[in-house]
Amino acid sequence: MIRTRGIELDNLNYTNSTALPVRQPARQPAQRPVPQQAPGRAPSAPKKKPKLGFGKSAAVKEQPAKEKKKLINWAMPQKFDFSFFLIVTILMAFGLVMLFSATYASAKLATGDSLYYIKRQLLFAGGGFALMIVISFIDYHILLNKVIMRFAVVLSIGMMMFVKFAGKTTNGSERWIEIAGFTIQPSEILKFATILVIAAYMQKNYEKLGDFWHGFVPVMLRIGVACFLVVIQPHLSATLIILTISVAMVFIGGARIPHVMLVLAGIAVAAFAVFEIFPKMGFDYVSDRMTGFLDPEADVQKATYQTYQSLIAIGSGGFFGQGLGNSHQKYSYLPFVNNDFIFAIIVEELGFVGALVVILLFLILIIRGFYIAASAPDKFGMLLCSGIVIQIGVQALLNIAVVSNAFFNTGVSLPFISYGGTALLMQLCEMGVVLNISRKASI
Repeated sequence: MIRTRGIELDNLNYTNSTALPVRQPARQPAQRPVPQQAPGRAPSAPKKKPKLGFGKSAAVKEQPAKEKKKLINWAMPQKFDFSFFLIVTILMAFGLVMLFSATYASAKLATGDSLYYIKRQLLFAGGGFALMIVISFIDYHILLNKVIMRFAVVLSIGMMMFVKFAGKTTNGSERWIEIAGFTIQPSEILKFATILVIAAYMQKNYEKLGDFWHGFVPVMLRIGVACFLVVIQPHLSATLIILTISVAMVFIGGARIPHVMLVLAGIAVAAFAVFEIFPKMGFDYVSDRMTGFLDPEADVQKATYQTYQSLIAIGSGGFFGQGLGNSHQKYSYLPFVNNDFIFAIIVEELGFVGALVVILLFLILIIRGFYIAASAPDKFGMLLCSGIVIQIGVQALLNIAVVSNAFFNTGVSLPFISYGGTALLMQLCEMGVVLNISRKASI
């Protein structure tokens, strides 16, 4: 027996007396043989039981490998963005209240019925709200269908051409089609059709957008056609809105900055031509409106009358306003209180606080809309949602700027608030598209 550092070693055979014994490795447990997979097949992952909404596991029947995609899913598990829906509902309800307050006097004077405007607006608001809910269940990818897209394009172009040659003329502009006592404004349909065409084109030709002739020019030609259809009416505000929406979508979609700057330079040249070169082609009213923008008191009896009366209404509102229903300017002093200049009545009755609330509601709507667009599952959804949100934002900005004389008078309505059945119906349908995108977005 040999003792080494307190350890007794017995019957060890080694040649070097100073070497320590080598320990044998511990015995490993026997491993089960791995089953051989069939050639060409990857090893299958272990199956997990799916979790239900409250964290419980349950056995679920296996679904077939290929299931036909439903374009209308009434049992869609993912809810739409409720905050966006709530803001739209608040704006629409607020608009109905303010429309009645601003128009009951002018409606009584013009038609003999003080409820004339609000009754018609309620009809379109109810129908538009129902359509918004229904559309929120319809997969927005159905808009990529060639038949639907061509129908939207042909309908909008056909109506725009019809309204030019056989439409209803008001204040020197042919912008409406009258059917069964109701007037339809085709430019509102054209706005959505333009957004749809640009989003579909850029989704399909995304890799070509960097190429000026094969990617950028084709989309700008489509935009040019839409702008031409509204310029010939003439409808300057719709032209500005369509141009702004289109350029913003092209930029968001990935077009090169030099190409976008070239387009902006072209727009500046076109604007100069409208103001200076083509005043006899239906744009002579622009110079009068520019006069009102530069000096509201230059001709308060004629050219600058509307802008001057709008500023009086805003100034009379003060901080808290005259009170709901207590406006003085709506009694035949300020024209178009039911449409373009309803924001002036809001400020007069609800003051700076009411104006700030309206602006904040639109701002929250736009921010939330862009958040939905950024979370969209594909480029088409992102561009479609962005275009719709930009349209609402640009219209609200232009209307408030015109009413407060921060921009010359272009005749643009305030979304969800101004009187207009076609505009309200189209805007609510567009909100339905955004809500459907929010169902599929990774929010």
